[in-house]
Amino acid sequence: MRGFSRLLSLVRVAILAVTVAVTGGGVFIAGSLATASVAQAAVVSAISVHGNTRMDSDTVKSFLTIEPGKPFSNADIDASLKALFATGLFADVSIYQSGSTLVVEVDENATINEVFFEGNKRLKDAQLTGMIQSRARGIFSPDTVASDIDIIEEAYSRVGLGDAVLSSEVVPLANNRVNIVFKVNEGGKTKIRTVTFVGNNAFREARLREVMSTKRSNLLSWLRNDDIYDPDKLAADEEKLRRFYFNNGYADFQILSASAVLDEVTNEYNITITVDEGTKYTFENIAIESTLAGVDSDSLYSLLETKPGKTYSAEKVENSIIALTEAVAAQGFAFVDVVPRGNRNFNSSTIDVTYLIDQGARTYIERIIIVGNDMTRDYVIRREFDISEGDAFNQVFVQKSKKRLEGLGLFERVDVSTRQGSSADRVVVVVRVAEKASGDFSVGGGFSSSSGALGEISFTEKNFMGRGQLLRISGSFGEAEENYRLSFTEPYFLGYRLSAGFDIGRNSQGDTDSRRYSSTTTYGSIRFGVPITDESKISVFYTYNDSSTDIDDDRLDPGKALEAGEDSTQGNAKGELSAALAPPSSPTDWTRSGFGYAWNYNTLDNQVTPREGMRLELTQTAFGAGGDATYVSTEVKGQIFATLSEDFDFVGMLQGRAGAQTVFGGSSGYRTLDNFFQGGRSIRGFSNNGFGPRDPATGDALGGMYYWNATAEMNFPAPFLPESYGVRGAFFADAGALWGVDSTGSSAIKAANGGMTSSKLGDINDDAMRASIGASIIWNSPFGPLRFDYAEPIVRKKYDDLRRFSFGMSTSF
Repeated sequence: MRGFSRLLSLVRVAILAVTVAVTGGGVFIAGSLATASVAQAAVVSAISVHGNTRMDSDTVKSFLTIEPGKPFSNADIDASLKALFATGLFADVSIYQSGSTLVVEVDENATINEVFFEGNKRLKDAQLTGMIQSRARGIFSPDTVASDIDIIEEAYSRVGLGDAVLSSEVVPLANNRVNIVFKVNEGGKTKIRTVTFVGNNAFREARLREVMSTKRSNLLSWLRNDDIYDPDKLAADEEKLRRFYFNNGYADFQILSASAVLDEVTNEYNITITVDEGTKYTFENIAIESTLAGVDSDSLYSLLETKPGKTYSAEKVENSIIALTEAVAAQGFAFVDVVPRGNRNFNSSTIDVTYLIDQGARTYIERIIIVGNDMTRDYVIRREFDISEGDAFNQVFVQKSKKRLEGLGLFERVDVSTRQGSSADRVVVVVRVAEKASGDFSVGGGFSSSSGALGEISFTEKNFMGRGQLLRISGSFGEAEENYRLSFTEPYFLGYRLSAGFDIGRNSQGDTDSRRYSSTTTYGSIRFGVPITDESKISVFYTYNDSSTDIDDDRLDPGKALEAGEDSTQGNAKGELSAALAPPSSPTDWTRSGFGYAWNYNTLDNQVTPREGMRLELTQTAFGAGGDATYVSTEVKGQIFATLSEDFDFVGMLQGRAGAQTVFGGSSGYRTLDNFFQGGRSIRGFSNNGFGPRDPATGDALGGMYYWNATAEMNFPAPFLPESYGVRGAFFADAGALWGVDSTGSSAIKAANGGMTSSKLGDINDDAMRASIGASIIWNSPFGPLRFDYAEPIVRKKYDDLRRFSFGMSTSF
């Protein structure tokens, strides 16, 4: 009907236009599709609008270029018609003169009552509704519906359903309303059969495919959905490959072509990427030159990460540029520009780099626009920028902010671009982000020869309520232990780059076999943290916990187990709790209140699967701010990762930990239960509390005031399995020691077992090293990283408690 109306209007306009031309009459008539002919100017005394129901007449008149009492021509009528149609509110418009009145007849577009989807399974209604422009209670437009179909088809293509067929149906309703129905035939899923490389010599195909997000289809791809061909995703993978090569010495690397060919018979893509690796370079001569008066170039060399003799890395050049820019800007040069100039020495395969420091263009930021943050709030992204609207524009600071956003772990992709502002010295910064799952659900477990099955479960949300806040709820449970914990962190407390958070929890543990005792601790802490550099930060905290111990009254006399000839490897299953763990040596009610600090340093290239970098942590807590405890607890931890072979993708890891308890204010401020306890989390192959000093009479683990442990591990791709399965293997060796029972606990045991020989008391002073070796299977499964460890203790005591097998798992959603 709409098309027929337009046709009648066109015919009418054409006939009347001919009449006007023949008779020379003064009547101007124009239709929705007519082009007005040149005629003499005319004047009307009034404008009348007909056919409008939703839009008032004055609003319609506001789009006209014709005014009462002023001359107008056919060109003015054409311009008015175009303006009215451009609103998208009208199906048809006619403008003509009747006497001294200009008549505007409009036929309003229908109102959309509801939008429905039929046949869609892979993409839900809510997802599709968020993509399209047609909205309930909006204005119906055939052009908009056609555009929506293109949008939906593109969305299906991006989830591997490129054969999806879309159509639409418009259902008329009363009162000029319509329903729009989008009908979807999803078709079959398009997969990726192969991803191959041509021209790669330095790195194997499997290593290059690990760099990419696009994966080959396998049996579990339906869980990952990473085997979907997406041109934008492939383009992003090309950039990842460039960065990978540039950071590993190949400054001349190029991607010559990247093609994706669809096999219509199997409905699978074959992707081929042709590369030219070029030469591998190392840094040689490094220099800094400055044209700015007052800038001492010699004082800036310590800021550079590019060192002579080291492998060329574009990332190290970028980091050096950022460091130089920040240092010079701090001296008052807001528009500083640092440009690296590279000079290749082809004969020696080296690169000389000169950093040129100059005055940059005086350009200011007009606006920062953020696109793509459906869940994350704008301010979460804006606060990662050290610059804001009105500040001097510096591309280096913009790129630094981009790296910060990528480091949040909230986005799949971050793109930052600029465009011309309202004047030559103004720019608009556009930040485009693609969000990814920020939640993590993890479960884990193991088996202990004494404690039986052990389980762990946790929930982590890194972007709580879209505010960039961290929320973690965790719990672990077994026959002898239960732990529950709630943690919350606000990374920008009061709008400053100062983190604030709290932890509360409850811990219950006891003796599994004899049920002689159980200990319950309720704790809480408040913490604040401030970054020192991009790699390090320091935190201060206050912690308080309240512990209570319940001891079974039905117990035997001290030392009776040994007198009866029982073996301490089995413990005293029905005997008394160790005197060191029972009152008065260890009071049943005990509170600890103290302040502490923690220093962290982290340069890992990937927080989940690191290949390079280190992580260090130092923590000290001084108890004595109220409560019963008066001692200082110190722990230091460190990890170093390094790629041992790029060709075979071998990654090495060294880890070390150590701790010490220092008592002050007398022995009454420390009890044996405050000792460190070691086991499966530190040395695999042993149970929790599985080794270290023990009460020779009862077999109870006493812990120690000092410990150290170390791990050496090498992981590698699993042989005979495609890398798309995400399976890696590992060999490891663990070692460590735990020693130093507190004087009060040691004295209590000796007093309770006065008749025992010195050889029987030797277990109290156990300071022997334990060690184990083993192998692991590490699977980056669709449910998240999953690890299976098997360890065989090679240095142990006969009374140690063993747990040879353990596993852990985490998943994103």
